[in-house]
Amino acid sequence: MNPLPDVNTATGTALTISAAADALGITVDTIRYYEKEGIAPAPRRGGDGWRRYDQAALTWLAGVAMLRGTGMNVKEMKEYAAAYRAGSSDEERLTLLEQHRTAVLARLAEVNRHLSALERKIDAYKQAISGTPEP
Repeated sequence: MNPLPDVNTATGTALTISAAADALGITVDTIRYYEKEGIAPAPRRGGDGWRRYDQAALTWLAGVAMLRGTGMNVKEMKEYAAAYRAGSSDEERLTLLEQHRTAVLARLAEVNRHLSALERKIDAYKQAISGTPEP
């Protein structure tokens, strides 16, 4: 993901949905979906009726993209967004993120186990092809 561009709504430099999607490395449809599902707040609209994304909206969307990238499912993202909108405490939101981190670490450990097995299989094939015995 690219660093977020600086956006200044006072000078009218808020981004369109296309520019926001490009900046975040996600699709326009993804942004619209997150808004429709209540995961991302609806942005303000310009005089032309088009969505305009200020720094706060971009930061929120970047966080949502990060959570999705770590495997958080839509239901969990909705719960997190709802907790934020409801004014939950930092401790409550921290607990949600720590629970998700535990799940991410478990998946990472599983992927690492599979990667190790894959590396052993690759080494075995390389040795078989080269005709060199295993050490």
